[in-house]
Amino acid sequence: MRGARWSALPARMRRLGRTDGAEAARATVAAGLTWQTCTALLHTPDPYAGAVAALLIVETTVVRTASAALRYGAGCLLGVLVAVPGALYARPGMAGLALVVFASVLLARRGFLGHHGIHVPTTALITFALLRGHHRGELVSHLAEIVLGIGFGLACSALLFPAVRVRSAERALEELRALVARYLDGLADAVVRRERPRDVLGPSWEQDLDTALERARTAVDEAHESMRWNVRPVARRRRWHLDRRILCTLADVARELAATGRLLDARPGAARAPGPEAAFARSYARLLRTTALCAYSCRGGRPHPALPATRRALTRLGSARCDPPAADAETGRLLRHLESALSCLSAPPPAPPVRTHRALRPLRHTPRR
Repeated sequence: MRGARWSALPARMRRLGRTDGAEAARATVAAGLTWQTCTALLHTPDPYAGAVAALLIVETTVVRTASAALRYGAGCLLGVLVAVPGALYARPGMAGLALVVFASVLLARRGFLGHHGIHVPTTALITFALLRGHHRGELVSHLAEIVLGIGFGLACSALLFPAVRVRSAERALEELRALVARYLDGLADAVVRRERPRDVLGPSWEQDLDTALERARTAVDEAHESMRWNVRPVARRRRWHLDRRILCTLADVARELAATGRLLDARPGAARAPGPEAAFARSYARLLRTTALCAYSCRGGRPHPALPATRRALTRLGSARCDPPAADAETGRLLRHLESALSCLSAPPPAPPVRTHRALRPLRHTPRR
């Protein structure tokens, strides 16, 4: 497991490098366009405020860029609103400055603007200084630069090949499927060998499973976020109505897998009764391996063809538990966990919405006047 994790590290670093490079390119283009536009329209020799605004709001996805632009603009607006009364009406000037600093820092620390809250006191101090120095034209130019920077940042983030993080989510789901199938097969080996799962799978197998599940959740959430407000054709062609269902199914199977492993760790003899009941362990191991195959085939289409036969075999195995010690509580719990996992894998996928052409829709009857 650790070897596979280290072998996948270079590919992950390359993906991160491509993502960061694209984001840096969009931010560079946005800052350059802002600089040139401010120089041509506002006749500002060094429009640093607009370029900084464009650089700071460009994020990985369009949704994050829009959120950053909203927070950045709100912080600058609050800074102006706090500084104007203090600069125009507060006397003496030091008292007005203290009032502006106190109010702006208090607003920045509220947390509703995130890390963009720092722009509240920054803009407030710049506004206070320009108004007290009677440089209202420079203040208007400064705010216009910020507006242009925000606009170019949004435009570049939305139009310059915005990220579509579909492949990373597919890879994360594939890793989770493979890990769940591998651990189910490992539980079958533990049952046959009469060993504890932690001796077969390793002492940290539950932590590895939780880590893979959390990584898959994060990747799927990022993929859904990257599809929103995305103008690229590849984003419109993708159908994401199944992936959250796949993730929920694999999460349920992983929960039952962990519960089964903990039960076998606590009571290793729950699935390996001596004497004639030793056949129960072999049958249970075969069912675990078939469940591993079904979990690895959970890809959003139809359930695996072996699932109905597996559920019938599990029912027969449960009904055959008529004599002790096979009819104990631990064996029943093992069968219930496996039945729950098979039920999750047997759930049909949701049907995609049917879109009909407007001309083919049935006509609605309208009463005559």
